[in-house]
Amino acid sequence: MTAIPTAGTRLLDVAAMGLEERVARFGRPLMKPGPGLDPEVLHREVLESPTELELAGEGSLDPVDLEIFLHKLDSIIDDGRDVCKYLSMAEMLQAGDLGVGIFTAKGDLAGMSTGVILHALLHYGPVKYVLKHYVDDPTVGLADGDIFFFNDPDAGGVHTYDHFLMMPVFSGGELLAWVACGGHQGETGSRSPGGWSPEIGTRYEEGLHITPLRVGTDFRFHTDHLEFLLNSVRTPRQNSLDMKARLAVCVRLRNQLLREVERRGAAFVAAGLRQSIKTSAALARRRIAGFNDGVYRSVVFLDTIGISDGLIRLPVELHKRGDELIIDMAGASPEPRIGPFHLRWHLARAASAAALFPTVFRGLRWSIGLFDPIKLTAPPSIVNAPGRDSGTGSGSHTGRVVVQGLLLAAMRMLHDSEHRAGVTAPFAENLLLIQFGGTGQYGNQIAGGPANGNATGQGARFDLDGEHSAGFFWAMVVDCPGPEEQERKFPWVYLFRNRFDRDVCGLGRQRGGVGLTDCFVIHGTAGLQTNSVGTGSRFTKNYGLFGGYSGAAQPRIIIRGSDAKELMTAGAGDLPMSVRELADGRRISGDYAFGHTNSEGETVSDGDVVVLARGCGGGYGDVLERDPAAVLGDIADGITSPELAARLYGVVLTAGGDRVDAEATAARRAEIRAERKRQGRPYADFVAGWSKRRPPPEALGHYGEFPEPVQVVDDREYPVEPVTDRGTWHR
Repeated sequence: MTAIPTAGTRLLDVAAMGLEERVARFGRPLMKPGPGLDPEVLHREVLESPTELELAGEGSLDPVDLEIFLHKLDSIIDDGRDVCKYLSMAEMLQAGDLGVGIFTAKGDLAGMSTGVILHALLHYGPVKYVLKHYVDDPTVGLADGDIFFFNDPDAGGVHTYDHFLMMPVFSGGELLAWVACGGHQGETGSRSPGGWSPEIGTRYEEGLHITPLRVGTDFRFHTDHLEFLLNSVRTPRQNSLDMKARLAVCVRLRNQLLREVERRGAAFVAAGLRQSIKTSAALARRRIAGFNDGVYRSVVFLDTIGISDGLIRLPVELHKRGDELIIDMAGASPEPRIGPFHLRWHLARAASAAALFPTVFRGLRWSIGLFDPIKLTAPPSIVNAPGRDSGTGSGSHTGRVVVQGLLLAAMRMLHDSEHRAGVTAPFAENLLLIQFGGTGQYGNQIAGGPANGNATGQGARFDLDGEHSAGFFWAMVVDCPGPEEQERKFPWVYLFRNRFDRDVCGLGRQRGGVGLTDCFVIHGTAGLQTNSVGTGSRFTKNYGLFGGYSGAAQPRIIIRGSDAKELMTAGAGDLPMSVRELADGRRISGDYAFGHTNSEGETVSDGDVVVLARGCGGGYGDVLERDPAAVLGDIADGITSPELAARLYGVVLTAGGDRVDAEATAARRAEIRAERKRQGRPYADFVAGWSKRRPPPEALGHYGEFPEPVQVVDDREYPVEPVTDRGTWHR
């Protein structure tokens, strides 16, 4: 990002700065304060100073009692997650795209659920905003039974399509804790039904932007506030039920936490919540200290800007020093200021948890304390967009690509350590999400889409293959509803579902898992508005690791004016049962459209066919080291073709195709290795040729300078942040 020189301006080249200076300048959100928005609360230290109640309980924290309490705390949180899933109406919430958390009195996350790993980790910002700005405001204040709502990403959320509810917990008239529940609602009155419009220009097309707002008191919603929110969306009945489900979760969490107060005392509970964070922080530092010091690098790319193709650079440098990790994203492409793919600093930090918590911090109890040894710096760019008007509805998609790069870097660090069991190729990220709006088969209004993105392929692990249809990139515990359930909810019938396509998973010594592919026919409605958003239509983001192949890219496919319903009615026995059969065989007639994952708003009509191909995990290690018997099993399972097995794995079958020809396989693999040697070049020669290659000009419109965007900033606009005892970026 290049600043425009003005009188008295001192321009600085970010690349020339030392790492510590970059952290001091850019280790925080770069957006400006606004109504209901205070970036200062988003980048405080991980653990606030203790309350008097927490200090009073420190002496009573017997290790055994504390461990029992923390186990009970996790049980309470998991119970809250289940309540939200079973009471909600939106399919994303029913499938587990949500987060539940319990926080200290000052808003630090002490315990969290999955669902989606991001949600609970981002609730601290609005809580701390309320504590800083509203508690002493005579028009707001804070009391037992208050209910606060927010969905504005600039206030600390993900995107406007995630809705959050939070509630203070008082004991004996003193603030003890906070409880919170949030998840993907989808419908916010945005430009496109169900949100996620890739064609927006600014944030003002993304629907409601609610900063922390007290929507209820005395454990009940204010009717006027609730009706204001419901009148702003296309699906008021669904949003109303889901708001009440979140409230039920918060009340249940509160009641169960107060039961622990009855058993153990308020001081013990308050101190236990705080100790939960301190313990996680100490264990995280101990874990990091065991890795080799060094700099681990990766560069990944986004292939999408709005509804157009566009190359965006997203570099990651992971600096491991002692017991700290510094994530440096200097050199990212500038803020494009069009489309919804801008990322905020607090979301970039929270997104890092998707890479670090299940791998680097594998086996540790999750809380905000795991961020204690982590610093994140991002100069002004698409990753830390300072522009107030920039759209952020799909910032999570950019965050997912950043996580892929961070995971690749972190795995290189993890591999040479005693925690090698956590090494894994990235989870499938090529996620195509489709949204619908209009009248359903029962005459009801619908806005949203299926949660089938929760069935993507797992990346291969250093000692195991990736699981098929294992879950969702952001989420540890999620579900994918069955086809019959979705046919009751949405106006379509499935042509095929739950079938694995061939030759799409990442190959390697261990192969990645195959993602779910589904294909349905619009039915029971004259037509629906639709749009889609995703990445991975130009090139894959499902990277392999240590020589493993990446999972395949996938397009968006729609067949208009098809005869699918007629064939289904006639009981045709040769209907396609996979994307490959559908696209290659063309048994179904109609106008086949192969499109970008990000589509403009359009209409699908009764009988149109829509294909949703999910991402597949990357492979691990050299394909020539894969056990031929495992390749034979993949062929038998229909996920690898004999032709691909021979060409890439070097595995040759006998004439009957049911056994491996060991002698021919050894010869074929020797041929492949010999060909690799013939194609090999000295590194300097490779670099000399590679550095002359350049993408087409139309791909670089928002890239910045090629190959590495130059970032020049104004010293006055981005000064070094003073370091105080409390810190202005997390320690």
